[in-house]
Amino acid sequence: MYRSSSDNIEALLAGGSVIAVIIYFIIMMALCVLVFVSLWKVFVKAGKPGWAALIPIYNFWVLYEISFNNNIMWFIFLFIPGLNIVSFIASLIALCKVFNKGVGFIILTILLSGLTVPVLAFGKAEYCLENKL
Repeated sequence: MYRSSSDNIEALLAGGSVIAVIIYFIIMMALCVLVFVSLWKVFVKAGKPGWAALIPIYNFWVLYEISFNNNIMWFIFLFIPGLNIVSFIASLIALCKVFNKGVGFIILTILLSGLTVPVLAFGKAEYCLENKL
């Protein structure tokens, strides 16, 4: 049976698409691992159990304990549409403050939190209880 050149091109594009999806998946998995390890280190720096970073919802509770000193209001806002965005941004700001970071770092964290949390985790930033909101 004769195959046209368009069949060959379609097969090549399909194979290329599969490879692109596999590469994308590998990169995303690496970023997820980086975020989990970074949260683990941030929690340990703040005196909380590191394994809490792996448990959904509880990791937010621990993050809010670190940032807001057990202020349950901000945690409840996570479950209200619209307010959850405000609550998450407020938690990022508070997290930066308890690690003595300035305004520039706060803005960068709001825009690229997946890249700045490793800086908090693996950098020289120290947890400071006096800066809690």
